[in-house]
Amino acid sequence: MTWHDHPLAVLDLEATGVDPDTARIVEVGLFRVDPDGATEPVVHRLVDPGVPLPAVVTELTGITPADLAAEGAEPAGVLAATCEALHGFAADGTPIVVYNATYDWPLLGNELVRHGLPPLPDLPPAILIDPLVLDRYVDRYRRGKRTLASVAAHYGVSLGGAHRVAADAQATVTLARRLAEHYPELQIDGPELVALQRQAHETWKTSFNDYLARIRADRPPVTETWPTG
Repeated sequence: MTWHDHPLAVLDLEATGVDPDTARIVEVGLFRVDPDGATEPVVHRLVDPGVPLPAVVTELTGITPADLAAEGAEPAGVLAATCEALHGFAADGTPIVVYNATYDWPLLGNELVRHGLPPLPDLPPAILIDPLVLDRYVDRYRRGKRTLASVAAHYGVSLGGAHRVAADAQATVTLARRLAEHYPELQIDGPELVALQRQAHETWKTSFNDYLARIRADRPPVTETWPTG
């Protein structure tokens, strides 16, 4: 038995933009999910970002400025609770699943700094599992998008209510388990799993940047490391 047979935590965030250095979190979803799918919300809140909500975010998520005005919590309290829970998962060895951790993890880290809160746990002891990185590792040459919706569909994972944290988190954790079931080489634990993903991301980044250079793409190369941004 390895990580996919045990309880997992899963983190998903919705935010005001795509740059983790400048975006503000508007919804936090942190859940504990048992192997049978039973799900316990740990932190599940709308957050008042303190800045105007872009219309594109409302179009994508359905979250409106009125929702945030009525239900959005003060950020520091929600972020502190999230950070404390993540440290708890790191301490007890519960892996934390995050789709595209090169975005969500630094986004959360930057928000913690912004509000004068303690930092995220180190990796390890925290064990992140990123289905995006794992999918690129095991099926490197598959054509098509690698969004959560696309990858979930490829592995037959249902995704309802996309771009809201509860639905995205449930699909993300199910996808992580599905990947491990399909690819036994992913059934490794702890620091070894973290190291595999770091190396897998670097291999993908080098290959992708080489491709961008060959086609003279009008976009900057990928620079972020996994998962620190």
